[in-house]
Amino acid sequence: MRNITVEMACSINGLIATEDGNEDFLSERGWEIMLEFLKDYDVLIWGRKTWNNILAWGEEYIQDLKNVNIIILSTIEGTTNEFPNVTYCNSVDDCLQKCQELNYEKLFISGGATVNNAFMEKGIVDNIILNYNPFVLNKGIPLFTGNYFENKLKLEKIIKEKDDIVQVHYRVIK
Repeated sequence: MRNITVEMACSINGLIATEDGNEDFLSERGWEIMLEFLKDYDVLIWGRKTWNNILAWGEEYIQDLKNVNIIILSTIEGTTNEFPNVTYCNSVDDCLQKCQELNYEKLFISGGATVNNAFMEKGIVDNIILNYNPFVLNKGIPLFTGNYFENKLKLEKIIKEKDDIVQVHYRVIK
């Protein structure tokens, strides 16, 4: 039985980056939280822009992911892959098919906004975990962007994390 979780670090008003994609306002603790969660999941799913951001952060971050199965959603043809743990897919359906082939049942989606939205609009997300950082932006990239969807959520738990991060767990009502 497949289980899909969307997890994101964001400002208290739900922005994941500035308008130009900068994430410097987010605590390093968010990265650590994601790595801790990934121990319980079969695969990490990111969009191409998120992946490119991680690559630009440096080798230390790539090393953190060396034992993590990763799927990158990208519609750009001819994307090269130098990492044995990374698979490229060109759509959510292609991604789900690849997950089925590889027996990945616990899927962890962590950005960006377009990828988050694509899974939500299909109505297949089971859980949302938000790590609210103590920062406010009045403009930036939201948690979700794309075609319209709506979902009711049920609050499961709230955790006060390090660095004044408030982690909120929701179950998606289907």
